[in-house]
Amino acid sequence: MAEQDFSQRIVIVVRGDLEPWQQANTIGHIGAYLGNQLGRDFATGELFTTKDNVALPRNSQYPVIIKRAKSNEQLANLVKKVRDTKLSHHAFIREMIDFTDDEDLQIALSAKEEENVEYLGIGVFGPNDDVNTLTKKFGLW
Repeated sequence: MAEQDFSQRIVIVVRGDLEPWQQANTIGHIGAYLGNQLGRDFATGELFTTKDNVALPRNSQYPVIIKRAKSNEQLANLVKKVRDTKLSHHAFIREMIDFTDDEDLQIALSAKEEENVEYLGIGVFGPNDDVNTLTKKFGLW
């Protein structure tokens, strides 16, 4: 079992004006992406075990905090700031809900300038202070 790392966190910022299913979908995909990027560092071990020896898979060793953005413009600004860092991140966009086929999604994106991309959410992973500095203006969900 690895020692738990309390120095880093995941913050996912999602637009508050989306339908609830879109918010859940956005959070789920961002969380899955970041968890996949963390690989073996995701958890401190494989399982937790109950008194009667029932095994339960471990959750993320890192805090996962959900925050709310008011608009696409707020998220677009955050995405640009995050890109300037070396932090692991994932921006979830409208086309990721609209298209199930990655080829169709790529075709749609290749016809758009970045300024016209509609952001639904962004997740950021890294040192607490760095992530907090980037996301402090967003309220908790």
